[in-house]
Amino acid sequence: MKKPRKRRSSVPIAFSTAIAAAIAIVTITTIVILPAMAQMEDTSLWLDKTTFSPGERVAIHFTAPASFPTNAWIGIIPSNIPHGSETTNDQHDVAYQYLQGKTRGTLYFTLPRKAGSYDFRMHDRDDSGREVGSVSFTITGSMSGSASLSLDKRGYYVGETIKVTFTAPASFPRNAWVGIIPSSVPHGSETTNDQHDIAYKYLEGMTSGVLYFSAPGTPGSYDIRMHDTDSGGVEITSISFGVTSR
Repeated sequence: MKKPRKRRSSVPIAFSTAIAAAIAIVTITTIVILPAMAQMEDTSLWLDKTTFSPGERVAIHFTAPASFPTNAWIGIIPSNIPHGSETTNDQHDVAYQYLQGKTRGTLYFTLPRKAGSYDFRMHDRDDSGREVGSVSFTITGSMSGSASLSLDKRGYYVGETIKVTFTAPASFPRNAWVGIIPSSVPHGSETTNDQHDIAYKYLEGMTSGVLYFSAPGTPGSYDIRMHDTDSGGVEITSISFGVTSR
């Protein structure tokens, strides 16, 4: 008995080959995309709103992979800075905080006083890492009130009373503060100033007034510096003075 003849496929050979190639492409593409999709699911940043006033206190919410080191960080970067490089972002950050091993949570920042477009950007580490997520926001308008410092004179003897007259924006939180910092300490970072202050006083919601300090016990050059908050804020303004022995 003759064996039954195999039925020919009704699909042309060329068409069958094209289908097989398409299946192969889909399979390869899936293998490449899945890891990237998994990482995106672990990393996210979001804000409750995207338009803010200068100096406003903002909550940034995040999720991050457990594999990130403790020095992974989130910072405020002007939007015109190219995305991608942690090193580049680190050179232009206005403020930053480390994640310290947290995989989700909320960080609080005090926004810059200058209007413009900014981003919160997340980075996988603080040593030549990469940017892994971002969310943009806008600062509009101007601060309610102004910040200023003035002294009754520019030179004091050791232990002499220093009279500081100030004005501050109404938007400042109660823990905005004024302190005496050696002039050799770099300006800008509230955290750095906080590590070197010789004396300080909180503004406690006041928008103007007078503060009294005692001149430091060591002769030298010092600054009175004002800060917008006591928790990772920025230095707002300063004025210098000298201290001499009697």
